[in-house]
Amino acid sequence: MSRPNEVPEKPDLEGLDSTADSERRGVPREMFFVFAGVNVAVTNLAVGALGIVLGLSLVDVLLVYFLGAILGSAAVGLCALQGQRTGGSVMVNARPSFGFEGARLLAVLLFVTTAGWFGVNSYFGVTAARSIAGQFGVPGGHTTDVLLLVLLTAMLVLVAVFGYRIITKYERIAFMGMGISLVIVAIGAFSGGIDWWHQATVHGAERIGAITVLVTALGVGWGVSWTPFAHDFGRFVRRDASHRKVFFSAAIGMYVGTFLTFALSAVIAISAESSLDVGKTVEAALPRAVAFPVLLVMTLGLLPANLVNLFVGPAVRKTAGLRLNRFQGVLITAIVGMPIAVAGIYQPEFGSTFKAFMLTLVMWLTPWLVITLSDYFMIHRGHYSDVDLFTRNGVAGRFFAPGIVSWVVGLAASLAFANTPIFSSPLMTRYFGGADLSLFVGALVSFAIYYPWASWRKKSSLRSDSTPEVGQRVAEPEPTS
Repeated sequence: MSRPNEVPEKPDLEGLDSTADSERRGVPREMFFVFAGVNVAVTNLAVGALGIVLGLSLVDVLLVYFLGAILGSAAVGLCALQGQRTGGSVMVNARPSFGFEGARLLAVLLFVTTAGWFGVNSYFGVTAARSIAGQFGVPGGHTTDVLLLVLLTAMLVLVAVFGYRIITKYERIAFMGMGISLVIVAIGAFSGGIDWWHQATVHGAERIGAITVLVTALGVGWGVSWTPFAHDFGRFVRRDASHRKVFFSAAIGMYVGTFLTFALSAVIAISAESSLDVGKTVEAALPRAVAFPVLLVMTLGLLPANLVNLFVGPAVRKTAGLRLNRFQGVLITAIVGMPIAVAGIYQPEFGSTFKAFMLTLVMWLTPWLVITLSDYFMIHRGHYSDVDLFTRNGVAGRFFAPGIVSWVVGLAASLAFANTPIFSSPLMTRYFGGADLSLFVGALVSFAIYYPWASWRKKSSLRSDSTPEVGQRVAEPEPTS
Protein backbone atom coordinates (compact mmCIF):
# COMPACT_ATOMS: atom_id res chain seq x y z
CA MET A 1 0.00 0.00 0.00
CA SER A 2 1.23 3.51 -0.72
CA ARG A 3 2.27 5.66 2.27
CA PRO A 4 1.59 9.41 2.76
CA ASN A 5 5.29 10.29 2.86
CA GLU A 6 6.15 8.26 -0.21
CA VAL A 7 7.29 10.24 -3.23
CA PRO A 8 4.76 9.75 -6.04
CA GLU A 9 6.13 7.89 -9.02
CA LYS A 10 5.17 9.11 -12.46
CA PRO A 11 3.63 6.43 -14.69
CA ASP A 12 5.83 5.40 -17.59
CA LEU A 13 3.13 5.35 -20.25
CA GLU A 14 5.68 5.01 -23.02
CA GLY A 15 7.21 1.90 -21.49
CA LEU A 16 6.81 -1.72 -22.49
CA ASP A 17 4.03 -2.39 -19.94
CA SER A 18 1.48 -0.10 -21.55
CA THR A 19 -0.15 -0.26 -24.98
CA ALA A 20 0.24 2.93 -27.00
CA ASP A 21 -2.92 4.44 -28.46
CA SER A 22 -1.32 4.20 -31.90
CA GLU A 23 -1.38 0.40 -31.52
CA ARG A 24 -4.93 0.24 -30.18
CA ARG A 25 -6.73 0.11 -33.50
CA GLY A 26 -8.66 -3.13 -33.07
CA VAL A 27 -12.44 -3.41 -33.18
CA PRO A 28 -14.72 -5.68 -31.09
CA ARG A 29 -15.55 -8.12 -33.90
CA GLU A 30 -11.88 -9.07 -34.07
CA MET A 31 -12.29 -10.65 -30.65
CA PHE A 32 -14.79 -13.10 -32.14
CA PHE A 33 -12.35 -14.24 -34.81
CA VAL A 34 -9.46 -14.40 -32.34
CA PHE A 35 -11.16 -16.74 -29.90
CA ALA A 36 -13.23 -18.69 -32.40
CA GLY A 37 -10.13 -19.06 -34.57
CA VAL A 38 -7.90 -20.41 -31.82
CA ASN A 39 -10.54 -22.95 -30.81
CA VAL A 40 -11.61 -24.12 -34.24
CA ALA A 41 -8.28 -25.88 -34.19
CA VAL A 42 -6.58 -29.26 -34.32
CA THR A 43 -6.06 -29.38 -30.57
CA ASN A 44 -9.78 -29.07 -29.85
CA LEU A 45 -10.63 -31.71 -32.41
CA ALA A 46 -8.35 -34.11 -30.54
CA VAL A 47 -8.96 -33.34 -26.87
CA GLY A 48 -12.76 -33.25 -27.13
CA ALA A 49 -12.57 -37.04 -27.13
CA LEU A 50 -11.44 -36.98 -23.49
CA GLY A 51 -14.97 -37.45 -22.16
CA ILE A 52 -15.43 -40.66 -24.17
CA VAL A 53 -11.97 -41.84 -23.07
CA LEU A 54 -13.06 -41.31 -19.45
CA GLY A 55 -15.96 -43.71 -20.07
CA LEU A 56 -18.86 -41.25 -20.13
CA SER A 57 -21.91 -41.45 -22.37
CA LEU A 58 -22.23 -39.12 -25.35
CA VAL A 59 -25.10 -37.26 -23.65
CA ASP A 60 -22.95 -36.74 -20.54
CA VAL A 61 -20.11 -35.33 -22.61
CA LEU A 62 -22.24 -33.02 -24.75
CA LEU A 63 -24.04 -31.60 -21.71
CA VAL A 64 -20.73 -30.88 -19.99
CA TYR A 65 -19.42 -29.07 -23.07
CA PHE A 66 -22.68 -27.21 -23.72
CA LEU A 67 -23.21 -25.92 -20.18
CA GLY A 68 -19.64 -25.68 -18.95
CA ALA A 69 -18.50 -23.59 -21.89
CA ILE A 70 -20.96 -20.85 -20.91
CA LEU A 71 -19.13 -20.10 -17.68
CA GLY A 72 -15.65 -20.46 -19.17
CA SER A 73 -16.50 -18.25 -22.16
CA ALA A 74 -17.97 -15.55 -19.91
CA ALA A 75 -14.67 -15.43 -18.01
CA VAL A 76 -12.81 -14.95 -21.30
CA GLY A 77 -15.16 -12.09 -22.22
CA LEU A 78 -14.57 -10.34 -18.90
CA CYS A 79 -10.79 -10.59 -19.24
CA ALA A 80 -10.88 -9.26 -22.80
CA LEU A 81 -12.99 -6.35 -21.57
CA GLN A 82 -10.54 -5.60 -18.76
CA GLY A 83 -7.64 -5.62 -21.22
CA GLN A 84 -9.47 -3.20 -23.51
CA ARG A 85 -10.35 -0.79 -20.71
CA THR A 86 -6.93 -0.67 -19.05
CA GLY A 87 -4.65 -1.21 -22.03
CA GLY A 88 -2.51 -3.46 -19.81
CA SER A 89 -1.29 -6.98 -20.37
CA VAL A 90 -2.41 -9.83 -18.14
CA MET A 91 0.23 -9.43 -15.45
CA VAL A 92 0.01 -5.64 -15.50
CA ASN A 93 -3.67 -6.05 -14.67
CA ALA A 94 -2.66 -8.33 -11.78
CA ARG A 95 -0.60 -5.61 -10.06
CA PRO A 96 -3.51 -3.96 -8.19
CA SER A 97 -4.39 -7.39 -6.78
CA PHE A 98 -0.91 -8.76 -5.96
CA GLY A 99 1.31 -5.68 -5.89
CA PHE A 100 3.87 -4.52 -8.44
CA GLU A 101 6.48 -7.10 -7.41
CA GLY A 102 3.94 -9.72 -6.38
CA ALA A 103 2.63 -9.89 -9.93
CA ARG A 104 6.13 -10.77 -11.12
CA LEU A 105 6.09 -13.94 -9.05
CA LEU A 106 3.00 -15.16 -10.88
CA ALA A 107 4.47 -14.05 -14.20
CA VAL A 108 6.95 -16.90 -13.96
CA LEU A 109 4.16 -19.46 -13.63
CA LEU A 110 2.21 -17.88 -16.46
CA PHE A 111 5.20 -17.97 -18.79
CA VAL A 112 5.75 -21.67 -18.10
CA THR A 113 2.05 -22.25 -18.78
CA THR A 114 2.19 -20.29 -22.03
CA ALA A 115 5.22 -22.20 -23.22
CA GLY A 116 3.54 -25.44 -22.15
CA TRP A 117 0.51 -24.64 -24.29
CA PHE A 118 2.82 -24.09 -27.22
CA GLY A 119 4.23 -27.57 -26.71
CA VAL A 120 0.79 -29.20 -26.36
CA ASN A 121 -0.59 -27.54 -29.48
CA SER A 122 2.55 -28.35 -31.44
CA TYR A 123 2.21 -32.02 -30.57
CA PHE A 124 -1.34 -32.15 -31.92
CA GLY A 125 -0.16 -30.32 -35.04
CA VAL A 126 2.42 -33.05 -35.57
CA THR A 127 -0.28 -35.75 -35.33
CA ALA A 128 -2.06 -34.07 -38.26
CA ALA A 129 1.14 -33.46 -40.25
CA ARG A 130 2.34 -37.06 -39.87
CA SER A 131 -0.82 -38.34 -41.59
CA ILE A 132 -0.17 -35.96 -44.50
CA ALA A 133 3.44 -37.10 -44.76
CA GLY A 134 2.32 -40.71 -44.70
CA GLN A 135 0.13 -40.17 -47.77
CA PHE A 136 3.26 -39.11 -49.66
CA GLY A 137 5.02 -42.31 -48.68
CA VAL A 138 7.20 -40.70 -46.01
CA PRO A 139 8.03 -43.40 -43.47
CA GLY A 140 6.62 -42.78 -40.02
CA GLY A 141 8.50 -42.90 -36.76
CA HIS A 142 9.94 -40.63 -34.12
CA THR A 143 12.54 -39.08 -36.44
CA THR A 144 9.89 -37.98 -38.93
CA ASP A 145 7.75 -36.56 -36.14
CA VAL A 146 10.63 -34.55 -34.72
CA LEU A 147 11.47 -33.11 -38.15
CA LEU A 148 7.83 -32.13 -38.65
CA LEU A 149 7.86 -30.47 -35.23
CA VAL A 150 10.93 -28.42 -36.13
CA LEU A 151 9.36 -27.34 -39.42
CA LEU A 152 6.08 -26.28 -37.79
CA THR A 153 7.90 -24.42 -35.02
CA ALA A 154 10.05 -22.46 -37.48
CA MET A 155 6.96 -21.41 -39.43
CA LEU A 156 5.17 -20.29 -36.26
CA VAL A 157 8.12 -18.25 -35.01
CA LEU A 158 8.46 -16.42 -38.32
CA VAL A 159 4.79 -15.43 -38.37
CA ALA A 160 4.65 -14.50 -34.67
CA VAL A 161 7.39 -11.87 -34.89
CA PHE A 162 5.10 -9.69 -37.00
CA GLY A 163 2.75 -9.17 -34.05
CA TYR A 164 -0.91 -8.53 -33.41
CA ARG A 165 -2.12 -7.16 -36.75
CA ILE A 166 -0.90 -10.02 -38.93
CA ILE A 167 -2.13 -12.56 -36.37
CA THR A 168 -5.68 -11.22 -36.35
CA LYS A 169 -5.75 -11.04 -40.16
CA TYR A 170 -4.41 -14.56 -40.50
CA GLU A 171 -6.90 -15.88 -37.95
CA ARG A 172 -9.84 -14.74 -40.08
CA ILE A 173 -8.52 -16.80 -42.99
CA ALA A 174 -7.62 -19.73 -40.75
CA PHE A 175 -11.02 -19.61 -39.04
CA MET A 176 -12.84 -19.87 -42.36
CA GLY A 177 -10.53 -22.63 -43.60
CA MET A 178 -10.81 -24.61 -40.37
CA GLY A 179 -14.57 -24.03 -40.28
CA ILE A 180 -14.99 -25.50 -43.77
CA SER A 181 -12.73 -28.42 -42.84
CA LEU A 182 -14.74 -29.18 -39.71
CA VAL A 183 -17.99 -29.09 -41.71
CA ILE A 184 -16.51 -31.67 -44.08
CA VAL A 185 -15.37 -33.83 -41.16
CA ALA A 186 -18.83 -33.50 -39.56
CA ILE A 187 -20.55 -34.57 -42.79
CA GLY A 188 -18.28 -37.59 -42.98
CA ALA A 189 -18.90 -38.50 -39.34
CA PHE A 190 -22.68 -38.07 -39.54
CA SER A 191 -22.97 -39.96 -42.84
CA GLY A 192 -21.67 -43.06 -41.12
CA GLY A 193 -24.38 -42.84 -38.48
CA ILE A 194 -24.07 -41.60 -34.90
CA ASP A 195 -24.91 -43.61 -31.83
CA TRP A 196 -26.50 -40.76 -29.90
CA TRP A 197 -27.38 -43.12 -27.06
CA HIS A 198 -23.81 -44.33 -26.61
CA GLN A 199 -23.77 -45.63 -23.04
CA ALA A 200 -21.28 -44.88 -20.31
CA THR A 201 -18.82 -47.59 -19.29
CA VAL A 202 -18.50 -46.16 -15.78
CA HIS A 203 -21.36 -46.00 -13.30
CA GLY A 204 -22.39 -44.64 -9.91
CA ALA A 205 -19.82 -42.59 -8.00
CA GLU A 206 -17.18 -43.35 -10.62
CA ARG A 207 -19.36 -41.82 -13.33
CA ILE A 208 -19.99 -38.68 -11.26
CA GLY A 209 -16.27 -38.45 -10.60
CA ALA A 210 -15.50 -38.68 -14.32
CA ILE A 211 -18.02 -35.91 -15.04
CA THR A 212 -16.36 -33.59 -12.52
CA VAL A 213 -12.95 -34.31 -14.06
CA LEU A 214 -14.29 -33.43 -17.50
CA VAL A 215 -15.95 -30.24 -16.18
CA THR A 216 -12.69 -29.15 -14.54
CA ALA A 217 -10.42 -30.07 -17.44
CA LEU A 218 -12.53 -29.01 -20.44
CA GLY A 219 -16.10 -27.97 -19.59
CA VAL A 220 -15.24 -24.88 -17.56
CA GLY A 221 -11.49 -25.31 -17.29
CA TRP A 222 -10.82 -24.87 -21.00
CA GLY A 223 -12.24 -21.36 -21.00
CA VAL A 224 -10.42 -20.55 -17.75
CA SER A 225 -7.15 -21.66 -19.34
CA TRP A 226 -7.60 -19.03 -22.07
CA THR A 227 -8.32 -16.09 -19.75
CA PRO A 228 -4.72 -14.84 -19.47
CA PHE A 229 -4.54 -14.52 -23.25
CA ALA A 230 -7.78 -12.52 -23.38
CA HIS A 231 -6.14 -9.52 -21.70
CA ASP A 232 -3.36 -9.44 -24.25
CA PHE A 233 -5.71 -9.26 -27.20
CA GLY A 234 -8.33 -7.04 -25.62
CA ARG A 235 -5.71 -4.36 -24.91
CA PHE A 236 -5.28 -3.74 -28.65
CA VAL A 237 -8.97 -2.85 -29.11
CA ARG A 238 -9.75 0.87 -29.41
CA ARG A 239 -10.36 2.67 -26.12
CA ASP A 240 -13.71 4.05 -27.30
CA ALA A 241 -15.06 0.72 -28.57
CA SER A 242 -18.30 -0.57 -27.04
CA HIS A 243 -17.60 -2.49 -23.84
CA ARG A 244 -20.65 -4.67 -24.40
CA LYS A 245 -19.52 -5.61 -27.90
CA VAL A 246 -16.02 -6.45 -26.70
CA PHE A 247 -17.37 -8.77 -24.01
CA PHE A 248 -19.90 -10.57 -26.20
CA SER A 249 -17.62 -10.84 -29.22
CA ALA A 250 -14.92 -12.54 -27.17
CA ALA A 251 -17.33 -14.73 -25.17
CA ILE A 252 -19.39 -15.88 -28.17
CA GLY A 253 -16.30 -16.55 -30.26
CA MET A 254 -14.89 -18.67 -27.44
CA TYR A 255 -18.14 -20.55 -26.97
CA VAL A 256 -18.78 -21.30 -30.63
CA GLY A 257 -15.25 -22.52 -31.28
CA THR A 258 -15.08 -24.60 -28.12
CA PHE A 259 -18.46 -26.34 -28.13
CA LEU A 260 -18.56 -27.21 -31.83
CA THR A 261 -15.08 -28.71 -32.01
CA PHE A 262 -15.34 -30.56 -28.69
CA ALA A 263 -18.74 -31.99 -29.63
CA LEU A 264 -17.52 -33.17 -33.04
CA SER A 265 -14.46 -34.77 -31.47
CA ALA A 266 -16.62 -36.66 -28.98
CA VAL A 267 -18.98 -37.89 -31.72
CA ILE A 268 -16.09 -39.27 -33.79
CA ALA A 269 -14.41 -40.83 -30.73
CA ILE A 270 -17.40 -43.14 -30.20
CA SER A 271 -16.49 -45.25 -33.20
CA ALA A 272 -12.80 -44.43 -33.68
CA GLU A 273 -9.74 -45.23 -31.61
CA SER A 274 -8.28 -41.76 -32.02
CA SER A 275 -6.13 -41.72 -28.84
CA LEU A 276 -6.31 -37.91 -29.05
CA ASP A 277 -4.62 -38.14 -32.47
CA VAL A 278 -5.93 -35.59 -35.00
CA GLY A 279 -4.78 -37.57 -38.02
CA LYS A 280 -6.56 -40.74 -36.88
CA THR A 281 -9.67 -38.76 -36.00
CA VAL A 282 -9.97 -37.22 -39.46
CA GLU A 283 -9.09 -40.45 -41.27
CA ALA A 284 -11.78 -42.27 -39.27
CA ALA A 285 -14.42 -39.84 -40.53
CA LEU A 286 -13.36 -39.27 -44.15
CA PRO A 287 -12.20 -41.22 -47.20
CA ARG A 288 -8.45 -41.07 -47.86
CA ALA A 289 -8.72 -38.67 -50.80
CA VAL A 290 -10.80 -36.20 -48.82
CA ALA A 291 -8.82 -36.56 -45.60
CA PHE A 292 -5.62 -35.24 -47.21
CA PRO A 293 -6.74 -31.67 -48.05
CA VAL A 294 -8.65 -31.44 -44.77
CA LEU A 295 -5.56 -32.43 -42.77
CA LEU A 296 -3.47 -29.94 -44.74
CA VAL A 297 -5.81 -27.11 -43.82
CA MET A 298 -5.89 -28.26 -40.20
CA THR A 299 -2.11 -28.34 -39.99
CA LEU A 300 -2.01 -24.74 -41.18
CA GLY A 301 -4.87 -24.06 -38.78
CA LEU A 302 -2.47 -24.89 -35.94
CA LEU A 303 -1.04 -21.41 -36.37
CA PRO A 304 -3.81 -19.35 -34.70
CA ALA A 305 -3.77 -21.25 -31.40
CA ASN A 306 0.00 -21.32 -31.12
CA LEU A 307 0.50 -17.77 -32.33
CA VAL A 308 -1.43 -16.66 -29.26
CA ASN A 309 1.14 -18.40 -27.04
CA LEU A 310 4.10 -16.96 -28.92
CA PHE A 311 2.52 -13.52 -28.78
CA VAL A 312 1.69 -13.54 -25.05
CA GLY A 313 4.90 -15.22 -23.81
CA PRO A 314 7.16 -12.19 -24.48
CA ALA A 315 4.63 -9.83 -22.84
CA VAL A 316 4.67 -11.96 -19.69
CA ARG A 317 8.48 -11.85 -19.49
CA LYS A 318 8.43 -8.07 -19.87
CA THR A 319 6.16 -7.88 -16.84
CA ALA A 320 8.65 -10.06 -14.95
CA GLY A 321 11.38 -7.53 -15.75
CA LEU A 322 13.13 -9.25 -18.68
CA ARG A 323 13.56 -6.78 -21.51
CA LEU A 324 13.82 -8.71 -24.75
CA ASN A 325 12.94 -7.76 -28.30
CA ARG A 326 10.01 -9.52 -29.94
CA PHE A 327 12.07 -12.08 -31.85
CA GLN A 328 14.05 -13.08 -28.76
CA GLY A 329 10.87 -13.38 -26.69
CA VAL A 330 9.06 -15.48 -29.29
CA LEU A 331 12.06 -17.78 -29.79
CA ILE A 332 12.55 -18.41 -26.06
CA THR A 333 8.85 -19.23 -25.63
CA ALA A 334 9.06 -21.80 -28.44
CA ILE A 335 12.25 -23.38 -27.08
CA VAL A 336 10.86 -23.74 -23.54
CA GLY A 337 7.67 -25.35 -24.86
CA MET A 338 9.35 -27.79 -27.24
CA PRO A 339 10.15 -30.52 -24.65
CA ILE A 340 6.44 -31.18 -24.07
CA ALA A 341 5.87 -31.79 -27.78
CA VAL A 342 8.96 -34.00 -27.99
CA ALA A 343 7.83 -35.99 -24.94
CA GLY A 344 4.43 -36.47 -26.58
CA ILE A 345 6.08 -37.86 -29.70
CA TYR A 346 7.93 -40.51 -27.72
CA GLN A 347 4.94 -41.45 -25.54
CA PRO A 348 2.60 -44.27 -26.63
CA GLU A 349 -0.46 -42.41 -25.28
CA PHE A 350 -0.77 -38.65 -24.73
CA GLY A 351 -4.19 -38.56 -23.05
CA SER A 352 -3.02 -38.90 -19.44
CA THR A 353 -0.30 -36.30 -19.97
CA PHE A 354 -2.79 -33.82 -21.40
CA LYS A 355 -5.27 -34.44 -18.57
CA ALA A 356 -2.52 -33.87 -16.01
CA PHE A 357 -1.50 -30.64 -17.76
CA MET A 358 -5.05 -29.24 -17.83
CA LEU A 359 -5.99 -30.17 -14.28
CA THR A 360 -2.73 -28.80 -12.86
CA LEU A 361 -3.09 -25.60 -14.89
CA VAL A 362 -6.62 -24.95 -13.62
CA MET A 363 -5.55 -25.43 -9.99
CA TRP A 364 -3.25 -22.41 -9.92
CA LEU A 365 -5.03 -20.34 -12.57
CA THR A 366 -8.53 -20.31 -11.07
CA PRO A 367 -7.59 -18.56 -7.78
CA TRP A 368 -5.64 -15.95 -9.77
CA LEU A 369 -8.63 -15.39 -12.08
CA VAL A 370 -11.15 -14.98 -9.26
CA ILE A 371 -8.88 -12.60 -7.35
CA THR A 372 -8.13 -10.32 -10.32
CA LEU A 373 -11.71 -10.20 -11.66
CA SER A 374 -13.24 -9.51 -8.23
CA ASP A 375 -10.67 -6.77 -7.59
CA TYR A 376 -11.27 -4.99 -10.89
CA PHE A 377 -15.02 -5.37 -11.35
CA MET A 378 -16.20 -5.43 -7.71
CA ILE A 379 -13.73 -3.50 -5.56
CA HIS A 380 -12.50 -0.93 -8.10
CA ARG A 381 -15.79 -0.93 -10.05
CA GLY A 382 -14.06 -1.33 -13.41
CA HIS A 383 -11.49 1.48 -13.11
CA TYR A 384 -7.73 1.39 -12.50
CA SER A 385 -5.48 4.43 -12.66
CA ASP A 386 -2.23 4.50 -14.61
CA VAL A 387 -0.42 4.84 -11.28
CA ASP A 388 -2.01 1.63 -9.98
CA LEU A 389 -1.00 -0.27 -13.11
CA PHE A 390 2.37 1.11 -14.11
CA THR A 391 4.14 2.22 -10.91
CA ARG A 392 5.18 0.82 -7.53
CA ASN A 393 3.18 3.57 -5.82
CA GLY A 394 -0.18 2.11 -6.80
CA VAL A 395 -2.94 1.23 -4.39
CA ALA A 396 -1.47 -2.27 -3.85
CA GLY A 397 2.15 -1.15 -3.37
CA ARG A 398 5.01 -3.56 -4.06
CA PHE A 399 3.44 -6.64 -2.43
CA PHE A 400 -0.26 -6.91 -1.59
CA ALA A 401 -0.78 -9.49 1.15
CA PRO A 402 -4.51 -10.16 0.53
CA GLY A 403 -3.85 -11.23 -3.07
CA ILE A 404 -0.77 -13.32 -2.35
CA VAL A 405 -2.22 -15.08 0.71
CA SER A 406 -5.58 -15.69 -0.99
CA TRP A 407 -3.85 -17.23 -3.98
CA VAL A 408 -1.65 -19.51 -1.85
CA VAL A 409 -4.55 -20.68 0.31
CA GLY A 410 -6.78 -21.09 -2.77
CA LEU A 411 -4.12 -23.24 -4.40
CA ALA A 412 -3.77 -25.36 -1.27
CA ALA A 413 -7.54 -25.83 -1.14
CA SER A 414 -7.51 -26.85 -4.80
CA LEU A 415 -4.89 -29.50 -4.07
CA ALA A 416 -7.04 -30.92 -1.27
CA PHE A 417 -9.88 -31.50 -3.75
CA ALA A 418 -7.81 -32.48 -6.81
CA ASN A 419 -7.55 -35.77 -8.68
CA THR A 420 -4.90 -35.63 -11.38
CA PRO A 421 -2.44 -38.17 -12.82
CA ILE A 422 0.27 -36.22 -10.97
CA PHE A 423 -1.47 -35.88 -7.59
CA SER A 424 -4.66 -37.50 -6.29
CA SER A 425 -6.04 -36.21 -3.02
CA PRO A 426 -6.97 -39.06 -0.64
CA LEU A 427 -10.16 -37.12 0.09
CA MET A 428 -11.23 -37.40 -3.55
CA THR A 429 -10.22 -41.01 -4.10
CA ARG A 430 -11.67 -42.36 -0.86
CA TYR A 431 -14.89 -40.43 -0.45
CA PHE A 432 -15.79 -38.76 -3.75
CA GLY A 433 -15.35 -41.55 -6.31
CA GLY A 434 -12.27 -40.01 -7.92
CA ALA A 435 -13.92 -36.64 -8.57
CA ASP A 436 -11.97 -33.43 -9.16
CA LEU A 437 -13.50 -30.36 -7.50
CA SER A 438 -10.31 -28.29 -7.47
CA LEU A 439 -11.64 -25.58 -9.79
CA PHE A 440 -14.73 -24.80 -7.72
CA VAL A 441 -13.14 -25.12 -4.29
CA GLY A 442 -10.15 -22.99 -5.30
CA ALA A 443 -12.46 -20.29 -6.67
CA LEU A 444 -14.68 -20.16 -3.57
CA VAL A 445 -11.85 -20.20 -1.03
CA SER A 446 -9.75 -17.54 -2.77
CA PHE A 447 -12.77 -15.25 -3.19
CA ALA A 448 -13.92 -15.72 0.41
CA ILE A 449 -10.51 -14.65 1.68
CA TYR A 450 -9.62 -11.96 -0.84
CA TYR A 451 -12.78 -9.90 -1.28
CA PRO A 452 -13.45 -8.84 2.33
CA TRP A 453 -9.74 -8.49 3.18
CA ALA A 454 -8.83 -6.47 0.06
CA SER A 455 -11.95 -4.34 0.35
CA TRP A 456 -11.03 -3.39 3.90
CA ARG A 457 -7.37 -2.72 3.03
CA LYS A 458 -8.18 -0.59 0.00
CA LYS A 459 -11.18 1.27 1.35
CA SER A 460 -9.28 3.97 3.23
CA SER A 461 -6.65 4.33 0.52
CA LEU A 462 -9.15 4.78 -2.30
CA ARG A 463 -11.04 7.40 -0.29
CA SER A 464 -7.97 9.39 0.81
CA ASP A 465 -6.18 9.55 -2.55
CA SER A 466 -6.89 12.91 -4.14
CA THR A 467 -4.38 13.15 -6.96
CA PRO A 468 -3.73 10.95 -9.99
CA GLU A 469 -0.14 10.44 -8.82
CA VAL A 470 -1.12 8.44 -5.74
CA GLY A 471 -3.70 6.06 -7.10
CA GLN A 472 -6.85 8.03 -7.90
CA ARG A 473 -8.99 6.20 -10.44
CA VAL A 474 -9.23 8.23 -13.60
CA ALA A 475 -12.22 8.52 -15.87
CA GLU A 476 -12.21 6.49 -19.05
CA PRO A 477 -13.64 7.61 -22.39
CA GLU A 478 -17.24 6.69 -23.02
CA PRO A 479 -17.49 3.77 -25.45
CA THR A 480 -19.09 4.23 -28.81
CA SER A 481 -22.08 2.12 -29.69
